[in-house]
Amino acid sequence: MTDFDGGTGRAGGQGSTSVTAPPSARPSGPQSAPSDLLHFVRGLSKAAAARALGLSCGTIHNLRHGYWPADPRFITRAWECYRERHGLTVSSSWFLRRVRPGGAVRHAGRDYTATGLAARTGQLLAVARDAEGGLLAQTLELPAQRLPLAAV
Repeated sequence: MTDFDGGTGRAGGQGSTSVTAPPSARPSGPQSAPSDLLHFVRGLSKAAAARALGLSCGTIHNLRHGYWPADPRFITRAWECYRERHGLTVSSSWFLRRVRPGGAVRHAGRDYTATGLAARTGQLLAVARDAEGGLLAQTLELPAQRLPLAAV
């Protein structure tokens, strides 16, 4: 062997590399149980929650006691199916929007307004969808005010 021959073993020479595969990534999914799922599971009996979600009573027991598995895909899939079957909606996210001159707020490519917004030109508002699907704006300073927005 020459100085440039690395050999096949670890002690074979300088510069030898390991060809082991990197550890596999964790399955995708949340790191912990969603709060609405925990509230649902803890609000029913074990048997009722297991029937509603199509999971075992043991899984429901573990969820109630804070155990979240390394691969939660079957639990999240069951929870999503339950929410779709029963029409449960996810709460809307809030977006920051600046009040334009004239009291207009631009959201999703359209302009919206509410009474009293013209006096708030230049201020930031938090905007989200309400339960009926309309837009709702909330002021950021205290005391906070909620204003239903109407399309211009």
